[in-house]
Amino acid sequence: MKQENTNSFLSIVFISILGFSTFMILLFIFEFKDNYQIIKHEKEFKKIKVKIDSTKTSSTRSGTNSSSSSSTTFYFKNGSLNNQDIKGVILNHQSYEQEIYEYMAKHQDSLHIWYLDNVISKFAYEDQKKINISEEIENNNKMKIFFFVYIISLLVYIKFRNKI
Repeated sequence: MKQENTNSFLSIVFISILGFSTFMILLFIFEFKDNYQIIKHEKEFKKIKVKIDSTKTSSTRSGTNSSSSSSTTFYFKNGSLNNQDIKGVILNHQSYEQEIYEYMAKHQDSLHIWYLDNVISKFAYEDQKKINISEEIENNNKMKIFFFVYIISLLVYIKFRNKI
């Protein structure tokens, strides 16, 4: 009886982990695609100077798991530039908010961005000659490792599902 309870508990834990991992894989597919578009079209980005309007969005959740987050969206004539600082185990996105505000204060709300056909925009430093895609490459490599671990876990589950 005790062995059955242990096996049932292990089964539930393992299926829960696989379910969560499957959900994360689905989310990562979109992020991977976005990063891949930046990497693939690296040479097609044009550096342009635009007039910026910005809006800051904040959200606060209170209760037992209280948290707060904020993101700033910078709007220009043909699109927008989202700016959010994310530090996580798998994905990292650097925030350029401080640099953007400092530059805009000195240059009357104008800003340099890397721009690709009304689809993708990314912050550009004034003296930057080439778009920096290291963050996208690093995040995609991390997602590849996560996907590999997920596939191995799924194969282990399939092989030993009758024993659990």
